[in-house]
Amino acid sequence: MTPWFVSATGTDLGKTYTLCALLRVLRERGARVEVLKPVLSGFTADDIAATDSGRLLAAAGQAVTPGNVARITPWRFVPPLSPDMAAARAGVTISLQDVKGFCMTATAPGAIHFVEGAGGILSPLGTDFLNVDLVQALKARVLLVAGGYLGTISHTLTALAALDQRGIRAGAVVLSGFQAGPVPLEETQASIMKHTDVPVFCVARGADVPAALVDLVRAG
Repeated sequence: MTPWFVSATGTDLGKTYTLCALLRVLRERGARVEVLKPVLSGFTADDIAATDSGRLLAAAGQAVTPGNVARITPWRFVPPLSPDMAAARAGVTISLQDVKGFCMTATAPGAIHFVEGAGGILSPLGTDFLNVDLVQALKARVLLVAGGYLGTISHTLTALAALDQRGIRAGAVVLSGFQAGPVPLEETQASIMKHTDVPVFCVARGADVPAALVDLVRAG
């Protein structure tokens, strides 16, 4: 099955929070899910349950153990920096081919597969590539997470335009209520939808994932 690549318009907008909420609802509906977070910076080994990888494992119904964290996130770095910078400080080279190969082999038949990037869609993920390059290499569908802050309309449309330039049409945009914004998410949603035909959904903090988003993801 073609994977979903979960990315964002920037950093700390609730990408992992949104994906965790989606994973839980999919499982409640009987779907089998598999999730990968190939590259992670800001990793703390003394509290793996609080890391992005630990949270994703828990949401996917898998044990949060060091072994499972290593299985879904082989490239882990302590400094909370852009992954390419964190890797350089550790003397590690992360190539597009290595990450693509990992994502292509770490699959489970019959499952809905998710790959979570790091940072924004145009953020460097490794030595010689951006998140969007991995999207192209995997031929993945994109679930683009945006925030509710002032400026998110421009940032969302810019990210969609960047994808269009690569010949990639986003599968969906999710406005995340992970951070407080100046207006309700629905107002921002209505504004963005005037300028794109990509489906736009809202996921307020603590609220359920919209059924229409779940149906879209399951349909593939």
